[in-house]
Amino acid sequence: MTIEQLCSQLGGQIVAVGEAGFAAAREGLVWNDRKPETTPRVIVKARSTADVQAAVRYAAANGLRVSARSGGHNWSGVALQDGVAIDLGALDRIRIDRFGRMAEVGPAARNLDLAKALTAEGLAFPVGHCGDVAMGGYLLGGGFGWNEGTWGLACHLIDRAEVVLADGRIVTVSETEHADIFWALRGAGPLFFGIVTRYWLRLMPLPPAMAVATWTYPLARVADVTAAMKRLADRLPAFAELSVSLAAAPPAAGLGDARFATLVLTVYGGSMTEVAAVAANAGHLLPDAAVAATPLTQFDFATLYGIVDQSFPDGARYGVDCLWGEDADATLDGLARMVAQAPSLRSNAIGVIYGQNSHLRRGLADAALSVVGSVCGIVHGTWADAAEDAANLAWLRNGMDALDPVTTGRYVGHADLAREGRIKDCFSAAARTRIATLAATYDPKGVFAGRRMCDADATPMIAVAAA
Repeated sequence: MTIEQLCSQLGGQIVAVGEAGFAAAREGLVWNDRKPETTPRVIVKARSTADVQAAVRYAAANGLRVSARSGGHNWSGVALQDGVAIDLGALDRIRIDRFGRMAEVGPAARNLDLAKALTAEGLAFPVGHCGDVAMGGYLLGGGFGWNEGTWGLACHLIDRAEVVLADGRIVTVSETEHADIFWALRGAGPLFFGIVTRYWLRLMPLPPAMAVATWTYPLARVADVTAAMKRLADRLPAFAELSVSLAAAPPAAGLGDARFATLVLTVYGGSMTEVAAVAANAGHLLPDAAVAATPLTQFDFATLYGIVDQSFPDGARYGVDCLWGEDADATLDGLARMVAQAPSLRSNAIGVIYGQNSHLRRGLADAALSVVGSVCGIVHGTWADAAEDAANLAWLRNGMDALDPVTTGRYVGHADLAREGRIKDCFSAAARTRIATLAATYDPKGVFAGRRMCDADATPMIAVAAA
């Protein structure tokens, strides 16, 4: 197939290297202002599943690899590969069946837009914590979202999906149709050997009452904060989430360059009376003498995203990594040390301790998502200037290396995939083997960009500028 033949089959647009608009299209594939070095030869802006089929067939016919971009929000920029990049941005449809409690969504539908649409219908889904993230990459990675303690991981609420395979075929996958592909779709992330063009998601009733409260302490008190989180981990009900944000205070707070540990309690309850009781009981077990606190405040998801997304400004440069572990004290202490030493005041870390009431581990045997821990840590290096890349990446990677002794795995959606071995850390050995076997079956010629990673444990997923 020639590029002219491809153009004749597309309802969308195609931009090739050297053509007007290519540079802008390339930049737009990745939200992070720190772009990978790789450059596709062709960018296809798909408007339909048929467009995706045609683009995949063109790549296969010309020996090119394919990468798909749902929202471009992966921190490592995996959408920007060489070969053919398929931009799914126009596939952002959201259709809700209120009575059947099912949503049909395109891969480019954003968390925020889905949350708003569901709220209007009195329904909910464990959407991700960042409003701009698209459902395609979020669900392929597994989907750690709001109220996951009760609802579980987002990927386990996928009812079925429409997938374009390496030969251009369309298949519908579910627990009963192409169950092996469905297994991989739930968690394989960039190793998935197809492109999802539609999801059908099972929905939950919207909790009648949702509220959040915070308590802020000096960063030096991270040990006290960790002890409180450990005390609460098994006491809080599954519908209450407690996390710690390690970061500098917002400029408006007037606290200078000091860093703080802020406990964030989010509760999704049957009534505000129930929510308030949970928050009051938790408050009795927290450290005293907080330097600041916000009282229990009701929210909807749109409001919550407005608060969270302030920490991840558009146009910033990011370097992000994460870990799963079992040692809460060492993990949170290490994250606090990193934040204290961060070259940029914008950088931050998040820590969570999961208790016995959480549904986090539910369904791991049924999906490619196969590595979790009782402790999660995520570090967001955030800065403004390309001249600061080297210093900030060195800080991030040296700090994460120091945490290797307590690291048992990583989450593919936040792992620094430009580093050797990171993709291997995101899956159990059995899951990696199964993904590789399935990829060899469904993508024998290696059409999809992640295929080459299935057989090579140490090769970085991508090459990133200043890596």
